[in-house]
Amino acid sequence: MALPSQVQPGDVVSSDLINAILDALAQLQGGPGGGTQTVPNLFGSLLSEARAILLQPGRQLTLGFTLDVAGAAVDPLAAANANLVVLNQSPPAQLRVAPGTPINLVVSRAAGSVPNPGNQPPTISRTETVSGVASTSFAVNTPLAIVGTNFSATAAQNTVTFNNIPAASVNPDPADPTRRLLVVVPAGIPGAPATGGAPPLPGVTVRIVTPNGTPATTQITVTAPVAAQPTISNVAPSAQLEGNNITITGTNFTAAAQVRIRGTSAAIVSANATTIVATVPNFPDIPQGPVVSATVIVSVPGFSDIAYTGTFNVVGA
Repeated sequence: MALPSQVQPGDVVSSDLINAILDALAQLQGGPGGGTQTVPNLFGSLLSEARAILLQPGRQLTLGFTLDVAGAAVDPLAAANANLVVLNQSPPAQLRVAPGTPINLVVSRAAGSVPNPGNQPPTISRTETVSGVASTSFAVNTPLAIVGTNFSATAAQNTVTFNNIPAASVNPDPADPTRRLLVVVPAGIPGAPATGGAPPLPGVTVRIVTPNGTPATTQITVTAPVAAQPTISNVAPSAQLEGNNITITGTNFTAAAQVRIRGTSAAIVSANATTIVATVPNFPDIPQGPVVSATVIVSVPGFSDIAYTGTFNVVGA
């Protein structure tokens, strides 16, 4: 059964739609059965508290899917999401279920934490490499991360320009979609270097527009394009168990390429110019069962790190 897809960030979500999401998740998980474990009432708990409750050894339960009210996946292990509030759960509280049953949650932002995009305009706090190193200098055709608040989790609703030239690509970071955008510096910025050795162009204005009001801007320096910059076109499968392999396809990889998943180094099985096979690490903070959104980053010596802008999920094993 497909999850509801008509909701956009900032929409008012009805209880019927939330229940539809939970029903779909329950079907995907096979539904709860009779058993010896009692599902705790998690309504109103912070996400960090709910996770701790579910993982108490005596409960013999696991954390399943975690969604926001727009139906987007939420990483329950990210520090930025610790203060999200549980609005609903499936199976419901007090139901008797079998040991190991996953409990699926719908969450929203807590008061005092970073707000949902809603009607709030975007803000920019800094720019950085896709690996998280603060920087204000980036080459043409290379990626960067814009960090701030109130970005849209829907890629098409974020318009990013560099001195009024549209970014080559714009994608929310799957690990923190409303606070980190992954974009590529476009070619064709007036006055920017077009070939290696040309002088950099400082003071390039990066501008973000969402449907929610006043645009946000910051400035960077654009440097000359780098020949043979690596790229990622796909990661398969889109969800993989810890300890199993993924295949990363793209261009300009080398045998010395390295891969990080959720910030942890992955063992390389094989690597050539267009394909890297890597093993998903084991994450001590992911119990068996949950599906956690994860960022995949490839590092090739001599080039800027690149991040996969599609969807990839780690499945706890």
